[in-house]
Amino acid sequence: MPKILLVTSGKGGTGKTTVSLLLAHALCRKGRNVLLIELDSGLRGLDLLLGVSDRVVYDLSDYLCGRCRPAKAIVPCEVPCGNLHLLAAPSDRHFVPDQQALAQLLRSLSSCYDDLILDTAAGLGRGFDVASALCTAALIVTTPDPVSVRDASKAASMLLRTPPRLVVNRFSSRQLSSDLPDLDAIIDTVGAQLISVIPEDPAVAQSAARGVLPPADSPAMGEIEDLSRRLLGERVLLNTGRLR
Repeated sequence: MPKILLVTSGKGGTGKTTVSLLLAHALCRKGRNVLLIELDSGLRGLDLLLGVSDRVVYDLSDYLCGRCRPAKAIVPCEVPCGNLHLLAAPSDRHFVPDQQALAQLLRSLSSCYDDLILDTAAGLGRGFDVASALCTAALIVTTPDPVSVRDASKAASMLLRTPPRLVVNRFSSRQLSSDLPDLDAIIDTVGAQLISVIPEDPAVAQSAARGVLPPADSPAMGEIEDLSRRLLGERVLLNTGRLR
């Protein structure tokens, strides 16, 4: 069974979807076959970020409701190496996948992909409950601001079956406060083991606006690369030189 990786946040606006996307690309660069499954019903965006919106005809709800076969709903994306596919979120904002149906889908895809990445919606609703019950690993993405950190703590407390790892995204020492004066305070508040600190990097937003990947030598991309290696079991120390 491939790793079923849940990427969640609690609060919206943490860059969770961007982390999911860039991590998928990093895994593909290692020759892995990756499927991104988008669970943000009504607010999908990965199709735009991947440049395949014109090819999305069917979505996750179409397959789970029996309106198409998986091959019709899964869209191939162009990557230099490896294979990346997308299963887009439904346009119906009220759709919540049935847990048994989603579990059956993941089992059926297990022989086709090395990594299945579940990009959840913001918040801790029913969709989060379904995805968290099926994942074999989980990342919680937060920014350094107190509201994001508090919501990340709540998400971590609900992932007892699969203890999550913490990703601090868009980190800048300028964002630290008296309530959260350093990384240790963020880690202690969330209550999850740190796996990555992705620095604030203007190249990420600029590249997303143009529909391209950030430069490989940008600080954020360097840490995403290290994150992918850690998830694959390599021992990679945190590069504090990227943090300012």
